[in-house]
Amino acid sequence: MTRRFLVPAVFVLGAVLAACGGQNKAAPEPVSATPPPAEAAAAPGPQDEAPLVKASVTLYFPSATGDALAAETREIVDTKRPADRGAQILAALLEGPKTEGALPAFPQDTTLRQLWVRDDGNAYADFSEEFMSGATGGSADEILTVYAVVNSLTENIPDIRRVGILVAGRERATFGHLDLSRPLPPDLTLAAKAKATE
Repeated sequence: MTRRFLVPAVFVLGAVLAACGGQNKAAPEPVSATPPPAEAAAAPGPQDEAPLVKASVTLYFPSATGDALAAETREIVDTKRPADRGAQILAALLEGPKTEGALPAFPQDTTLRQLWVRDDGNAYADFSEEFMSGATGGSADEILTVYAVVNSLTENIPDIRRVGILVAGRERATFGHLDLSRPLPPDLTLAAKAKATE
């Protein structure tokens, strides 16, 4: 009788010990998932991050005189991708000028929907529908609005040689009297007038 119950007891005792040992092996897992205090303290915080490198760019706004562009210097984050730099430049244009003698380049509430730059040097800026309301002030105003965009991008981004303007995702044949059917090169005469007044 004693021998018959001895073997199962040994197996039961072995199973209990194995179960206890299994729990002991599993217990350290949560600890290893959490770094020790010394490692946590060494992790870099926001104050340890390297400051963003800035770059100066020249923006062009319509001049208050109505016959030229007015130049204004701003700083953007110095990024390598042409589309990223261009988007920052257009965002600064959309904010409006900060100097006297310059007027906003865009009608109120205009937003940039997208900007992309192709390998052939053509960039395309897609603006919201509000952009078209700027085509009601006469041909001189229309030219200054469009070339504020074209000159600001081509002057500061060597990869961009021409700029096409889209509105609400669609090509427009004209902006008032100005032909928008193809990407436009910069107008260096307008840029020269702007720099002459700096």
